Amino acid sequence: MKKSLHLSLIFLFVSATMQLQAQNCTPNPIYADSTAGVYPLPDPIGSTTSSLNSGCVNSPYQQLFTAAVPDSIFDVEFNGVVIDLALLSVLVDSIGGLPPGVDYACEPPTCLFEQLTTGCVLFSGTPTQADVYEPVVYTTTTVNIGAQLVLPVNFPSQPDDIIEVFPGIYSIKICTEENCDECIVSTDDAFANAIGMRQNVPNPFSTTTTITIDTELSGEFDFKVFNLMGKMIHHEQITMITGENTITFDGTQLQSGIYLYAIEQGNNIVTNRMIIK
Repeated sequence: MKKSLHLSLIFLFVSATMQLQAQNCTPNPIYADSTAGVYPLPDPIGSTTSSLNSGCVNSPYQQLFTAAVPDSIFDVEFNGVVIDLALLSVLVDSIGGLPPGVDYACEPPTCLFEQLTTGCVLFSGTPTQADVYEPVVYTTTTVNIGAQLVLPVNFPSQPDDIIEVFPGIYSIKICTEENCDECIVSTDDAFANAIGMRQNVPNPFSTTTTITIDTELSGEFDFKVFNLMGKMIHHEQITMITGENTITFDGTQLQSGIYLYAIEQGNNIVTNRMIIK
């Protein structure tokens, strides 16, 4: 009896290990209750910072994306018209613009994400060439707008797309072996360094939140908040002085989910993410 139980436990352990190994990735649990999205979200066009990991030539690289697939998406631009879509499924066909030596895998392994599910995509490999890469996820998305349609949908959206969801840009910086440490810990973004925008507190929040900015710059800036579709939902002009500045944002009128907030001045922009619960 004990031997049988012991063998059963071994079988269960091996089975669980095989199932764990069979998974290509595990979705980030922080996004389990999120609205529609592919996280990290694309950065706004013009952003001088990237939400994706940097990497180095001849060193292992990984970047996890979590996909939260709803049953509908609202306020989507389709052929120049803003409509609501009933979303049935999203199939990842390919991913372009990856660094040489880096590939991708999905969970589920078919890369078919059904409505009302959460899955993930993992970039992994060993980069062989230093450069800045701009990956694009090409999908076939099945929707219903009175009739079932199969449409090409890209993440981030591209200029000629017939349907625009999640505009912006993804960027992966791969550094050389010689300047690997310096490249990853430093940044070419003088504006982001000078602004020093902290994570909002509290986060997540349900009423108001405070954003602290330790800036080396002074003058007029634009504070903006964007929803997941890249639509600006809040804009105010602020005046900052050198040193510590604070912005209080009221999110009581917004739905639960993840939003981008940004500080802009001219063509310079620095962004971060906040969660309304």
